[in-house]
Amino acid sequence: MKKIAISVHATENFSINILSGLKNFDYIHVDVMDGKFVKNKNLNLDTFRILKKNFKTPIIAHLMVVNPFDYIEKIIHYLDTFMFHFEIDNKYDKIINEIKRYDKNVGLAINPDTEIHRIVGYLKDLNIVLIMGVNPGWAGQKFLPNTVNKVNELVKYKNTYDFYIDVDGGVNLDNAKQLINADILTSSSTILKAKNPNKIIQLFKESDKNGH
Repeated sequence: MKKIAISVHATENFSINILSGLKNFDYIHVDVMDGKFVKNKNLNLDTFRILKKNFKTPIIAHLMVVNPFDYIEKIIHYLDTFMFHFEIDNKYDKIINEIKRYDKNVGLAINPDTEIHRIVGYLKDLNIVLIMGVNPGWAGQKFLPNTVNKVNELVKYKNTYDFYIDVDGGVNLDNAKQLINADILTSSSTILKAKNPNKIIQLFKESDKNGH
């Protein structure tokens, strides 16, 4: 059964009410954007403290930022997984080591244009690989079909390395059925804007029951 992450943004007016009444989800996925790596800016880091105080659900921080080092100390104690982007021009090993120093999980996100072979050398150190189904920065984009191929290519390395495959961006009930090899489906609007969000969560969880 799939694990489900509900995606929220670290907006200035963030409220936990957005998650009220939701059940059976596995992670809270928080998007942080610096206005540089992507055009949007969502930098209310207090979001993590609020979530940690109100939920026992594991928190994934998805840092769409140029310099992840600027954020580690500020939020690391409130989360379970610190996820940064491969496309930054930075020292990946130093970032990974710093996250592990706090005994937290390490996530690496890749944009649609980044090919799987470029991250293979880091898989031994990762707990989650996030494959973006859209170009990062804003919600509501259409899912890019090649995402499925990338998931299927990445899953071959799970025989050697121990990590989860997460897909974020444009995920809906239709393409979820194609993402057989993904461990985590991350969704925002498909769940949060649904008339019966808990039913959608359950359908997402069961989307691979005909696959495995």
